[in-house]
Amino acid sequence: MLIGAHVRARGGIHTAVDSAVAIGAEVIQTHPTPAQMWRPLRLEQADRELYLRKYAASGLRGHYLHAVYLINLASPKEPLLRSSVESLVHYMEVAAALDANGVVFHPGSHLGAGFAAVLPRMTAAIREVLDRSPPGRARLLVENSAGAGGYLGRSFEEVARIVEAAGSPRIGVCLDTQHAFASGYDLRDAPGVSRTLGELARVIGFERLCLVHANDSASGLGSSADRHADIGEGEIGETGFRLLLSDPRMRRVPWVLEVPGPDRRGPDREQVSLLRECAGLEPLPPIPGDSGRSGSAGVRRPG
Repeated sequence: MLIGAHVRARGGIHTAVDSAVAIGAEVIQTHPTPAQMWRPLRLEQADRELYLRKYAASGLRGHYLHAVYLINLASPKEPLLRSSVESLVHYMEVAAALDANGVVFHPGSHLGAGFAAVLPRMTAAIREVLDRSPPGRARLLVENSAGAGGYLGRSFEEVARIVEAAGSPRIGVCLDTQHAFASGYDLRDAPGVSRTLGELARVIGFERLCLVHANDSASGLGSSADRHADIGEGEIGETGFRLLLSDPRMRRVPWVLEVPGPDRRGPDREQVSLLRECAGLEPLPPIPGDSGRSGSAGVRRPG
């Protein structure tokens, strides 16, 4: 069972390793480039080698890249569609260079056309990305959406149809707990978790699940609003995460926190430790001499 977090990579991709070690993450996710820009990553050989040395020494056991949010593989506008494909190909190239595990992406929006109408276009785009991607272990991971604005992947059925249409062993699924809750999958109690995981098994299949984004929800069940909250401070609650993490099928894949954290600076050591506790793992020890939140493992923030 691996628990980790989305961490910043400002100052070079190697800095993500330092950030991960500081908060006790076992696996990381990064935006190697700004999430709202098409800017490619210029990965110099020296930067790559420094990252690989740090990663090897850190004990980290997984790295996932998150593609930019501008991607829309369903767009009828050829310039946007081409930019989306080129960006994903670039991310798969970066993943290969870093020996990363995968690239998570949001498929985009049908912009009112409907899922069925855009599926062929999206499928062709995904196949092109995979055909042009370098060899390596990195998989392209479709993330489910909260569902607002015609965003694709709002249901397990839509996610499954995207993966099936792509027809490649290099495509998998990333489950975001907040997005699932906002799109109508109840994760608050035992009956809800049982129904949701049963649906996941039946429609998508756990063999396709490669990663979980661990986020509580600041919005209500079925709200379609993409609003993350710290674990235990949202509508899902600690009980929901303990139930999810008690299922062996959910424990076989890494869990990555994408929560706001204190001062909205992202996941901290406390949130990593809390999710570990929810999974029945040992909480993280406090950092010697650190009385701040980042080292106060096992201490709950009020809420």
